[in-house]
Amino acid sequence: MQQLHLRDLVITSLVTLDPFASTAVAAASVCDNETAAILQTDGKWGYITTNQLTLAGTCAWEIACFDAVIKPASLLSAAMDHLSSELIKSAVLFESAGRITAFSTPELLFAALFSRYELQRLQLEAILDTVGESVCVIDQASKVVSWNKSAERLYGIAAGSILGNLIDSFFSNLLIKKAAAERITVKDQYHNPCSKTHVLINAAPILMNSQVVGGVCAERDITEVINLNQELTRTSRKVQSLEKEIDKISAKADAFATVCGHSSGIIAAVNMARRVAATTAPLLLRGESGTGKEVFARAVHTASNRKGRFIEINCGALPANLIESELFGYQSGAFTGADHKGKAGLFELADGGTLFLDEIGEMPREMQVKLLRVLQEKKFYRVGGNIPVQVDVRIIAATHRELEKMIANGEFREDLYYRLNVVTLHLPPLRGRREDIPELVYRGLKHFCSIHKSGADNCKVEPALMAALLEYDWPGNVRELNNILERLVILADGDILTTACLPANVKAGNTQNKTTYQTPPLTVTALSELMTFERALIKQALQETNFNKAAAAKRLGIPRSTLYYKIQQLSLEPGGVSNLTAASKK
Repeated sequence: MQQLHLRDLVITSLVTLDPFASTAVAAASVCDNETAAILQTDGKWGYITTNQLTLAGTCAWEIACFDAVIKPASLLSAAMDHLSSELIKSAVLFESAGRITAFSTPELLFAALFSRYELQRLQLEAILDTVGESVCVIDQASKVVSWNKSAERLYGIAAGSILGNLIDSFFSNLLIKKAAAERITVKDQYHNPCSKTHVLINAAPILMNSQVVGGVCAERDITEVINLNQELTRTSRKVQSLEKEIDKISAKADAFATVCGHSSGIIAAVNMARRVAATTAPLLLRGESGTGKEVFARAVHTASNRKGRFIEINCGALPANLIESELFGYQSGAFTGADHKGKAGLFELADGGTLFLDEIGEMPREMQVKLLRVLQEKKFYRVGGNIPVQVDVRIIAATHRELEKMIANGEFREDLYYRLNVVTLHLPPLRGRREDIPELVYRGLKHFCSIHKSGADNCKVEPALMAALLEYDWPGNVRELNNILERLVILADGDILTTACLPANVKAGNTQNKTTYQTPPLTVTALSELMTFERALIKQALQETNFNKAAAAKRLGIPRSTLYYKIQQLSLEPGGVSNLTAASKK
């Protein structure tokens, strides 16, 4: 709130009277202006308010009071952290250069304070009823003193029923009481305040003069997200069995089955890669580290039906003097220490297949010239050799660097850039496709459970853990997510994975590595994304069972009543199934 100053509580529009003016004139001056009149006689300052108008007298000085304390006007700029005792007990005239510029009495002071209190109370109520989070405030006796409309909607408890009562009568395991008692601040912590309600909570103590006088908490509802996660958990076993059946039925697996996700960015990248795979055009994969560029490169090679091998090399992992011999091989005796039989390079090994040049931006500039020649002429010379080697190699390059800036700085050849950049695929970071996180989690857990828990079924995910994974910003993208999933599987004591084994930075929702990809709060973005995924699952089950609701509910592993509710909630009646994409955005 805005800081209150003494000048906000005093009268500054004063009427100056002649001491010998009649009481009628004094009364008119005070009443017409709704203010106070001041006068001076015998070197003393007096004042007249409506209280003095009832006194007997014929002229102004006879009814005026001369008991006011004179204070310098410079005090008016002081903050009202502590009221002066003189302001509370007596009238005060504020003087500057022989002029009275402001006036206060205890009655006027209390009236101004009450008016300001009422204004701030109304402002606070408007704020609390506008924010989306449920807000609760308790006093030092744990009685509820504030309960906004969002809290009423979340918990179904009217403000009139809970205000003034002990909060323990309505809830248990309260973080707001713990925050107040231990003087701690809680930020975005998963909490389960009552049955079937899940929230992310912020809580803090309220201090006055270093003493705890209460506590406040703001809670963001993630119940729907958690419920969707639990439904996904219940259907994961059925999905796994269906995947096994599909693998058996499919004579040839889809080359892009290893690409996980159904977000718009991934779907667009896969569709483009399918179209490019059948050609021999060079492909440039761009995206942050850990976004799955190598997975895409292998998928493109598999879908291309090229008979040769898939060979990969990290251009930043080898010294500059070794890259040429690795790529093009060398003749016997080409240099000291060389194999006397010579050695074939990666281009020769990849003949008829695909050569994946990872981190192409790290390739030395002198090697960029030789690579460009190979791309143009389809032939090269071994180191120390004089016989051209003809090859048919498909080039896929990848980088996380901004090649355009490197070209401007003279670090990357422009002609090579255009040769490689025939078709470019931009792979989105994980924080830009949070709707894929549940699917990535279940696939990752299935893989790591098969490795580290031989024979065991897929581990189950605690709601709080899924909430933490959805909230985290994933600077390391899918690679970081898989590393954390493997850690969770290895360190888990049982079949249920919890937040206990998460690294500290993930628990805290680390935001230090955030880039230009910004996402809205979990209650908006992640919920709508999970609802879209839920719609897709229900739509598929309904279509595969010819809209037989009983069979669809059995296939999804949910009660029939839940399916009926979801069909109504998501507008999945038979006539609207074909228009699900637009409806899901509502």
